[in-house]
Amino acid sequence: MWTLHQLSQRRGEKSPLVLSSSPRSEASSPHPPKRRKTDQTSSPNPILKWEETPRPPPLSSTSAIEAGNDITSTETSTDDLVKDQLKKPVFEKFFDSSDKDEEKLGPWGFSKEEVTRWPALKKRNFWCIQRHSATAMHYDLRMQLDSATVSWAIPKGLLGISRSGEANRLAVETSLHPISYTTYEGSDGRTFSLGRNGGTLLWDIGEYIITHPTAEQDSDTDDEATYRRKKRGRPVGGEEEEEASPDDPDGRHQEDQFRQALHRNVGYGKSRSIHFILKGGEKMTNHHYILILAAAQSKASTFDSTGRMKKTWFVSMPRGVDSRPWDKGGEDGDFYNRSVKSGRTLKEVCEGHRGGLVLWGDEKERFGKWFGRDQETE
Repeated sequence: MWTLHQLSQRRGEKSPLVLSSSPRSEASSPHPPKRRKTDQTSSPNPILKWEETPRPPPLSSTSAIEAGNDITSTETSTDDLVKDQLKKPVFEKFFDSSDKDEEKLGPWGFSKEEVTRWPALKKRNFWCIQRHSATAMHYDLRMQLDSATVSWAIPKGLLGISRSGEANRLAVETSLHPISYTTYEGSDGRTFSLGRNGGTLLWDIGEYIITHPTAEQDSDTDDEATYRRKKRGRPVGGEEEEEASPDDPDGRHQEDQFRQALHRNVGYGKSRSIHFILKGGEKMTNHHYILILAAAQSKASTFDSTGRMKKTWFVSMPRGVDSRPWDKGGEDGDFYNRSVKSGRTLKEVCEGHRGGLVLWGDEKERFGKWFGRDQETE
């Protein structure tokens, strides 16, 4: 029999069934014990440390190809280069900074090839018309005056007009443009509604003739003007009297007439008008027009980003001209829809190469900030 002393001594011992120090098997335990993370730094056999070495500078696309590397593995990928180009201001992508050493003819700086193709460019009284796919489709009439081109944006152009229908058309006077822009053509890289691409097509080039004396035609009916001309003993023949003469080989007289008509003072309540002929072009060969500026500008007149008011003129036709129709296939036909510079259609120009413009030396200061303002709206 166990004695009381032995029982008490037995109870003081640790029971292997209850306080066993041996770990229970993971299979028999519903909740396996969490494993403690080992400290690698204190491990008797630590893993080798990574030694950082200086990384070589990233290769450009060209140098990567020359080195035989895959440009997609470098930090500067083709996509990054494209993004960098897109970050450039739009005028930097438009202007071509390259200096082309070409023979120049005439007073302006046009190349020999351009002057040979369009002889009007060696004179002072030249004009050009550009078809412009911008926020709204329109035509730009530009006439040279004092080393720039006075410009009007005409939404429907100068053809297709008729006294029996639309006798007057809107013509918004825009900012002066550099002469170097006269022969410009190309895409501008923009896309408008319905997927229409932006760009400018050189529609025609020629020389202008101011056909009326500057003092008689403002805000007068044809009968009143004819009466005064008879009273003063002047011929009534109309527009042909101011045709170019051999005494004005460089068009300086016509430029003076244009300046006088554009800037002369007119009486109170009278409109300003400019009567002119566009001739010498491939499409505009002997076309008479009148630009009329209303006596009082509408309160709805628009302004450009510099605060200059865009004057609203109207294009009309002189006596004896009832219509200026489209023919040879119409406005978008094979004749009128093609460039006189490249022979391309407007769609082909806008989907083609982005045009580049070189501002001539004396234009860089005068028109240095011109592009970013006008190309968006005109």
